[in-house]
Amino acid sequence: MEANNDLTISIMHLQDLENIKDILEKDFDDFWHYSIFKSELENPHSLYFVAKKNHEVVGFVGILIVLDEADITNIVVKKIFRGLRYLYNINALRNKLLQR
Repeated sequence: MEANNDLTISIMHLQDLENIKDILEKDFDDFWHYSIFKSELENPHSLYFVAKKNHEVVGFVGILIVLDEADITNIVVKKIFRGLRYLYNINALRNKLLQR
């Protein structure tokens, strides 16, 4: 895990999804349906990182890994945290990828 001020970034697990299941469509965006997101987390070629502030999910980043390349597919920020630049600096994410 890596902290950025009071923001913690870690690999997203199914439990993180379970924690935001009830607010997923309302507080993030309406295209994030639970079943689709769950299948993404279970996809061996996908990797998601979750950003938390004081244990509250602020946002998440999705990455598709194919062979030796990684493409960022999604950067999603909770609506009330948008515009506050919480996920603006993705150096922490880059460092996570380099560790893998």
